[in-house]
Amino acid sequence: MGVLSQYIERPVVEGGAAIATVQVSLIRPVTEAVKPPRALWVPFPLGRPLGPPNRPDIQSDVLRQTLELVDQPSGPALVDYPDNYEDDISAEEGWSCPVTFPTAEPKTESDALRAQLRTEVQLLRPWFDEGLRNRGRTTMGVSGKGVDAISEMLDILVSFSLDADMTVPDGYNEPMPKLLRYLISDIRAFYSEAAISKPGAMFPSPDDLEEWFFLETIAGDVFYQVRERLVSADILVLIANGLDDDEIDGRLALLAGTTSATAEERLRQPGISRELLKAAAEDFKVGDAGRFSRSFVPMTMRDRRSERASFADAK
Repeated sequence: MGVLSQYIERPVVEGGAAIATVQVSLIRPVTEAVKPPRALWVPFPLGRPLGPPNRPDIQSDVLRQTLELVDQPSGPALVDYPDNYEDDISAEEGWSCPVTFPTAEPKTESDALRAQLRTEVQLLRPWFDEGLRNRGRTTMGVSGKGVDAISEMLDILVSFSLDADMTVPDGYNEPMPKLLRYLISDIRAFYSEAAISKPGAMFPSPDDLEEWFFLETIAGDVFYQVRERLVSADILVLIANGLDDDEIDGRLALLAGTTSATAEERLRQPGISRELLKAAAEDFKVGDAGRFSRSFVPMTMRDRRSERASFADAK
């Protein structure tokens, strides 16, 4: 964005638009390196450039101070937003999900796992509806279906993760496996919007919300299972293209030694469909190997599946 701002501010004779630009900065070192014409650095976490949720006073103030930068002469100008809202942010540390899930390890049988997920959906749905009434909007729907299809979306992931026979119902925007990326967006939206919808409750930090989803919910563990299937397909494609084990670990952002330790097992793993291998091969051709698997589990949570049991006990 900073580089684009520089281009926009160029005189028309130099190919620009001669329009003043402003922007909000969340990562100061990056902004200092790029040197955009005018930027306001804010002390908020990634994903919250305007400040804490449900604080329109702070959010409007950030917008006001950002727009006021347009009066600054051509920079680069990097202005710090007053860091005096620390109490508002630190108060979020006391967040907890409004729902207490039954303590259970994810089942390995398809029907039992689906039953666990239906329980989660039933417990979360009233809070999702409460949040929808209060906010008047939801980010669900990118897959082509809304909240009434949330159990169906989870069923599709379970079938994919367990190598069960899978028939995708009509009504979705994309076929498998492309549909996966839209399903994960809608499922994460449902869980997150439900979890933050208790009136008067503190908002979680982005890290708290990720830890809760991936370490405490059954759906989070299904995401890990799906990622393993996708990584298997990526590894097979990269092996077929002649990459060695260390190169594959690096290309897929895996822990060192992962490919060498699991290659034989993955080569024998059933359920890696022709369609999935084709999608992985297409990503490799354009230099984007591992795109599906990277999108399923954030980098910060990628190697933390083993913490699920201890995390639940600590809670």
